Order: sequence, then C-alpha cells, then structure tokens
Amino acid sequence: MFCGLASPWGGPAGSRLGINRPAPGPRRAHRSSARHGREMLVLVGLVLSLVPADALTAFPPKFQVGKVNGDVVIKCNTSEPRVTWTQNGEPEPMAELVAEGQTLTILGLDLPAAGNYSCWAGTVLLDTTYVVVSGTRKERLNVSCQAESYRGSFRCSWAGPSSAVFRARLTRSDGSLGEWVLATSGHGQFSASFVDPSFCPFAEELHPLRLQLEGLSDTSYLSFSSHFFIRDIVRPDPPQELTVQRRGERLHLAWAPPASWPLPKSYFALLYRLQYELPNGTQVDEYVEGAEQTRLPELVRRVRIRCRDPYANPAWSPWTAWQEADVAQQPRLRAR
Repeated sequence: MFCGLASPWGGPAGSRLGINRPAPGPRRAHRSSARHGREMLVLVGLVLSLVPADALTAFPPKFQVGKVNGDVVIKCNTSEPRVTWTQNGEPEPMAELVAEGQTLTILGLDLPAAGNYSCWAGTVLLDTTYVVVSGTRKERLNVSCQAESYRGSFRCSWAGPSSAVFRARLTRSDGSLGEWVLATSGHGQFSASFVDPSFCPFAEELHPLRLQLEGLSDTSYLSFSSHFFIRDIVRPDPPQELTVQRRGERLHLAWAPPASWPLPKSYFALLYRLQYELPNGTQVDEYVEGAEQTRLPELVRRVRIRCRDPYANPAWSPWTAWQEADVAQQPRLRAR
C-alpha cells in the first residue's frame, strides 16, 4: 500500500520531496514553495526542415546516422552473396557509392545522399536502412512536462517541424529503461505520455528521471536527454464539486480535491486559492489549507477556486468555472 515502506507518516517514509510531512490532523499555515514546476528542456540538434527526400510518416525500424562529408557503411541483413541497392526507390542513387558484397559505402555524405536505402535480390526486398545526417548546429526547443499528481505518470509536449517524427523513452526511478514511445503530432505540435511503474509517491525522490528523445526529418537526426524530478512538474487538476450555500448571514463554500490527486489527504495536502467577486466588481483572494470548506461575506456575486501542492511546487491548477451566488436574495446593507 505504501510502496513497501513501513509507514507513510514517520521516519524516512514520512517525508516527501526533502520536506518533513506532519502527522494527520490540523494543518499549519501555507508555506511558499521554492521552485517553478514547469520543466524547460534545451534541445541540441539540427533543424528538421531541410531538403525533403522521402517523407517520413513513422519512425523507421532501422536507421543510421552519419556526419556531413563523412563516409557511411550500410550492411544488408541477408545471407545473399550479391545484392543490388536503391535510394528512395530509385535504382540510380544521388550519391557516390561503393558496393561490395552485402555492404554499401556512401562516400562523402551530404543532404541529397540521405534517405531510404534498400537492398534487393532481384525483385525481392531484403533489408532497408534510413540514412540521415547528424546535427551540426545548436537549436533551442522548449519541452514542457507536466504531471497531474504524484502517481508517476506525466506528459511532455514540444513544437517542431511538421515533417519530422519523434520518439522518446524514460529511464525510470529504479534505473530500468522503458520502451520507446512514438510521439503523436498535429500542426507542428508533438507530445508523448509516460508512466514510471517503479515510482513511489510516499518516498523521497533521490534520483531524477531521465527522458531521452530522438527526432528524424527527411534528411536529418537529432537527439537529447534531460533529467528532472516529478515534484518539479506536478500541476494538479482543478478542485471539483464546488458548492455555494447561504447559511444565515454568510455564504458557505465547500469543494472536493481533484479526483486525480492521491490519498490520504492528510499526507498529500493541497493549498486552495479562492477568488470571489463583490457586487462592485472588486475581486478578493483568500487561501485555505488543510480544509475543504470556508465561509465568505454575504455580498458576493460569484466565486472560483484552484489549488496546488503547498510544499514543493508553485504551479497552480487551472481555475474552476465561476460559480454564481444568489445576489438577488442577499440582504442589502443597512443605512447607518
């Protein structure tokens, strides 16, 4: 239940993210967190928008990366003693080639020489290798990763050329390597989702996760890796079930934590930020920690709420929709 730990409340298991957690019961006042939760990663590679060869629609199962003006040796995975070669389906490749048995050497690799190389035995396709050029200059690309809770799952997204394909994989918190995940794309936006089954929300994060990403365009290749902690990318979903009721001369608000937020609530506490609007349009903020209800002044037009982890991450959840209060039935202020 608690990731193999004796207790989620005391000792090493009773702290999270380097901060000691209090025992269940009344909570103390809000403490500001120290770091921003949105992870921005720096990508080093070649811009994936060069001269098109044969448009990629999926990550090729076999590819080879070569340097500009360098020689590249491709091997055909076959026992056939003699094979013929094509580049992008053409029997006369746009490159200087030396064929010898089951190998093909591309002399002086350049962009027109990149593409899909296939070896044949007559009309029988034996093997294919996609050849691309490695990155030769730096390009910044912002990758944003976000987790909705401490369950070990998160999603990363980034912008890139619409002609590119990307894949990514995760080195988990226990050091094991995950499978490659093909990124989904649309209008130049890419994203991929990951799950770390070895992640324990009740234990300290002692080692960061490692995200490795590879990208291919028609002619070019890039690769980068980045390290981060789940605690740095958590952004909760909005609170739910917000209700506003009149009780006497005040309004009573009640709500529930996000359904995706882990339990128990006394350990995975949330700080709530209420914002309510007065009849004159003035907006007032109020903070509540360790509770899921509060009272507001009688003259309130509408109210909304959001939340965040009070200890590790300053990233607030999105706001809920405005909840209207029944202004018409609120008593008027008495003249003095």
